[in-house]
Amino acid sequence: MDQHTQKTLSPFEQELEEKGLEISKLMPYYPCLREVCHRLEPAACPAALFVGAALFGTLMTRCTYRFYHQARKLRRLNYCVFIIGNPATGKSFAERLYDVIADPIIKETKKGTNAINNYKRKRSRWEKGGCKGQGPEEPHVLIRTHPARTSNRVFIEDMMNAVETVDGQEMRLHMLSFDTELDNAINMQGEAWSNKAYLELKAFHNEEDGQFFKSLDATLCNFNVFWNFIYTGTPLALRHKVNEKNIGTGLATRLACIPMPKTHFRMMEFEEYNPSKGNPTLTEEEQTLSMWSERLNKVHGQLPIEQLVRYTYDWTKWHMEEAKEDDSEADEIMVKRVAYYGINVSVPFIVMRHWDEWQQSGTLSIDDHDLALCKLVMDIQFMCQQHFFWKYWEDYFIRVNEAGQPVMKRHTQVMRQRYAMMPDPFDVWDLMDFCGIQKRTAEKMIERWLNDGNIERLEQGVYAKKYLYLL
Repeated sequence: MDQHTQKTLSPFEQELEEKGLEISKLMPYYPCLREVCHRLEPAACPAALFVGAALFGTLMTRCTYRFYHQARKLRRLNYCVFIIGNPATGKSFAERLYDVIADPIIKETKKGTNAINNYKRKRSRWEKGGCKGQGPEEPHVLIRTHPARTSNRVFIEDMMNAVETVDGQEMRLHMLSFDTELDNAINMQGEAWSNKAYLELKAFHNEEDGQFFKSLDATLCNFNVFWNFIYTGTPLALRHKVNEKNIGTGLATRLACIPMPKTHFRMMEFEEYNPSKGNPTLTEEEQTLSMWSERLNKVHGQLPIEQLVRYTYDWTKWHMEEAKEDDSEADEIMVKRVAYYGINVSVPFIVMRHWDEWQQSGTLSIDDHDLALCKLVMDIQFMCQQHFFWKYWEDYFIRVNEAGQPVMKRHTQVMRQRYAMMPDPFDVWDLMDFCGIQKRTAEKMIERWLNDGNIERLEQGVYAKKYLYLL
């Protein structure tokens, strides 16, 4: 990078580039670390690290570990990753990684969708032909990837069907969502289809949710949410998901929002197609990623990472003390979930590095390189949290402290679910359609939400939500 370009970098961009250079120093020690960052500028390597880890970690869905909070509980590798950058800043690298690394899950899903489509065709012909009897039976299939245009009912049914027996115990496998346009994911979920914001909040800790609707087609059930998602989008798209109005929902601290650097008028490398060399399906780097994706898709069992967990505890403790010295409630709340990403992002690469040991003895000899990778991940996550959300949190705590303790109404589970599934904006007819209720009931709910300050009137008969979900 020339001297003139260097001077145009903001302090945050310089810090992001320094983290990328630190990633480069660890590449000789970790399989696939160089490959996920292939042809990317140093400042874009943090984004690639998180995307690669989220994809590899989803393949390791059959693994568990114990965290320092509620240590009796077995944890899973969970990821909620947003890659944020202006248009044409190279976010498309994530699509390349998704196509190659997630291939085992994509192929598995394709078999399931083909079987369902075949069943639908047979069922349609059977019904149109006026045949008697039960007709074709719907197959029990495994579908784990979903586009943004997916109804809640289908998504939840697929998530409940994704069960395997692992080491003698039933285990739910993670759903995986990827979209190159965060705006598209928001629009498809919030307008044309049911809003999944409530499920997004539950996914990071695999919390329990449920659905109890009167419709005959809706299964009454409680379920834990196992869902990893990776979206790329612009800063404006991120502002739709996290802003000063909804910062208190908890989504911000669950997200890994990693920025793409500005291009600063640099041209990408010229890539020439050479027919004489043929057209290989996968490049050398992609072949390496594919080999490891097949391996990690078979990994199962409890991960022996106690030393890594202890390290994340000490890192968090030090930053908590620093937040106390600065009297920063914003830093305090942002640092609390960083340790999860320290583990979830570093573990797939650590398992690959110690692969032979893991295969032979089921152990992982955590060393200084592994701790350095874990620390680097936590440093990146915390600095990105501060970059995107610090001002929101500062304003939030100013408002809270000025008002003493805010009066917060607690709502029933049914009320929270109805609020979460509403498109934004919405009207009384939306409320009737989405919740299956009568007009008078819908009008009363709108009146109550207006009085409680949970929604605002945009125009006559049209309302907007103020929060992602109700407490």
